[in-house]
Amino acid sequence: MAISDTKLRSIYGKPYSGPSEITDSDGLGIRITPRGVISFQFRFRWDGKQHRLGLGRYPAITLRDARNMVADLRESVDKGIDPRLMAGINKSKKKPTVKDCLDYWEENYVDTALREKTKALYKSTVIKHMSNAFAGMPIEEIPVRLWVERFTEEERINPRRARQLLVQLRSAIGWCTRRQFISTTELMLLQPKDVGVKSSVGEVTLSYNQLAKIWLAIERSRASTSNRLFHQLLMLYGARNSELRLAVKGEFDREEGVWTVPAEKSKTNRIIRRPIFDAADVM
Repeated sequence: MAISDTKLRSIYGKPYSGPSEITDSDGLGIRITPRGVISFQFRFRWDGKQHRLGLGRYPAITLRDARNMVADLRESVDKGIDPRLMAGINKSKKKPTVKDCLDYWEENYVDTALREKTKALYKSTVIKHMSNAFAGMPIEEIPVRLWVERFTEEERINPRRARQLLVQLRSAIGWCTRRQFISTTELMLLQPKDVGVKSSVGEVTLSYNQLAKIWLAIERSRASTSNRLFHQLLMLYGARNSELRLAVKGEFDREEGVWTVPAEKSKTNRIIRRPIFDAADVM
């Protein structure tokens, strides 16, 4: 399916439920998020493996710009030159800002390698709150003093979030550094312990009497039957919400009495096996 300016304008910035990727020609394609964010990418084979190279976001990069970029990159592939090296040379002409780094990280890592919940977390925290930091200023030229001032402001607003933002930003910028998108930045001199406070972890243990009261309250609630059973099963298993919510019939072996959570539905990416309790079987 060819990409056109009309199609891009109709998608950009609007709720989107169509295919997440649309291809054009010569390896050019676009990735589209449910919020209508459009990113150009170049797909190519190198050393027998398929690769993708982010080119930038629409409308900062126009369709014409993207096609011209792909023509140059395709030519480099034909000449036996790794197009990622060519992209690096072009990007070096303009020193990346904080926003450039976060955009690059989002397009090439967050949107392609992470789970939906993790994507949503990063987009609602570090990408949302830090993309406009030091607008127009190359990240490699920002002194640690300015970073300290910025995170001091964040501390005054929310100490716990300030530390979370620093941890996430260090992770994103460290990734960009390892990818040679930037050389170095004094942000990495700032340690998480230097900013804000660590999120506290609760240690509440409910008694059997308290659990019984919650169980009865669920049974007596006006919630739908499916909702009541769902919350009671969560209490029985101590499972994660998504593990139970996304479970299908085939995961429950009634004969062996085992519920198997596949690795792709597990937060740890490992298979989890749980017994099917008699109480759960009755429910």
